[in-house]
Amino acid sequence: MKLNLIATMTLVIACWLAAMGAEGQSSPSSGQTPDQGADSTQNFVSPLGLGTGATLSVTSKGTSVTAAVERQVFSPVLNFWQFGLSGTTDKNGQAQLFSSSDKDAPGFKGKFGIGKSSFIRKWSTYTETGGKFLRQAWCRDLLTVVNKSLKSPASIPDDAMCLTAVIAVKVAFDKSPPTDDKTKTLDSLVLSQLTSTAETIAEPTKDEEQKTPDQITDEEKAAIKAQFDVCVALKDQPSAFKLCPASGGTIKSPEDQKKAYPSLYQHILSGEPGKFQWKAWGSWAPTIMSVDYRAITDGIPDLADKLQWTQLLNTGLGDIALYYGKLAFGIEGGFGQTVQVVTQNVCNTTTSGTYTSQSCDMAMIGKPNPTNAWMASSALQFYPIPVLGKGTLFNPGLQVNSSYVAPTTGGHTSELALPFYIAPTASPMKFVVGIQPTWDWSTNSKIGNKFTISLFVGARPEITK
Repeated sequence: MKLNLIATMTLVIACWLAAMGAEGQSSPSSGQTPDQGADSTQNFVSPLGLGTGATLSVTSKGTSVTAAVERQVFSPVLNFWQFGLSGTTDKNGQAQLFSSSDKDAPGFKGKFGIGKSSFIRKWSTYTETGGKFLRQAWCRDLLTVVNKSLKSPASIPDDAMCLTAVIAVKVAFDKSPPTDDKTKTLDSLVLSQLTSTAETIAEPTKDEEQKTPDQITDEEKAAIKAQFDVCVALKDQPSAFKLCPASGGTIKSPEDQKKAYPSLYQHILSGEPGKFQWKAWGSWAPTIMSVDYRAITDGIPDLADKLQWTQLLNTGLGDIALYYGKLAFGIEGGFGQTVQVVTQNVCNTTTSGTYTSQSCDMAMIGKPNPTNAWMASSALQFYPIPVLGKGTLFNPGLQVNSSYVAPTTGGHTSELALPFYIAPTASPMKFVVGIQPTWDWSTNSKIGNKFTISLFVGARPEITK
């Protein structure tokens, strides 16, 4: 089955939409953390998991499209599942989800896993105090818009709550209002709205709250409604309304607003996830192998008859991933079927009198023989790398990926990859662009060692938030 280049792009776009849908599932109101990410190149051999997203990788052999999705499961034992597929694109721009003409095979890989993650649970206290902090930060953002328009702006402490900040800005506004009538009208509207709702928005602090984890108090309901009412009143003021959660703009997380109001964050937030987190899961990784070959009869290759070998290979894997701040480390081990496909140029010569014609094709001599093998891989990720300083639009990341396959019949193959990439600093969905040098070693003399460099680009979620 062959698809044109449009199908390839459709696959990428579909996975992108699915990925954004996954982000939307993990809203703060659900009390869950966002879907956790994976390695930058969406590589199936990486023990950091698959995550949600799609990656387009360009190599000397062609182009590969890899897409995966991860979802949460509300279960105390196993709380997430993940599923991924990969396909290749040849140099003619035809996507091959599966094709018998894909000489080196495989044209299709898959991975399905289910496991347990410390990320995915109800962070009740963090969700509740995070909601209060976001409303306070939203109020401060609105006041910043007003304060910047004043001739003599007010000095507002970083840890000032909404009510304190409103009073300070209102005093500055009365002393030195903006000269532009349109700006003055907007400032007056914002101040009047926040003055009447500041006390309502300021719920009891974390030390004063007395309630069960899943209970929503009347004060919290009133605070949410007060914020909504202010946003409704500001819907005709684009510069102020764009800061509202329902405006269609970028929705900021508590960690995003922490950068602007660190003292306020420290005063309000509690129950936030620790730096150390973990994931453990098991996976089934099927691979469809397909290759043209020539049979060997009595030790002599039959070069005239082209045969096709196709088989589904199965592998069982176990993974553990550990996360601490900017570092992520994963290790994977498993046992399953593997096969070495070594193709060579096969020619069939036809002679008729003085005329000779020769038809050549790439094929394997002898039927492929799958064997069982032990498999292991590891990945170490460091993101972001703090080399570009604060306030940059993009941050770099680096990984070290390794894999080792040891067939029970003897010999081994190994690989080392060093993907280096950049991703936007502030974005709900990371769009990764990078380059990956890869070294491969094999004890099979027909395969030998090789070095390749790949370029990749794709939508990737954050790994630890």
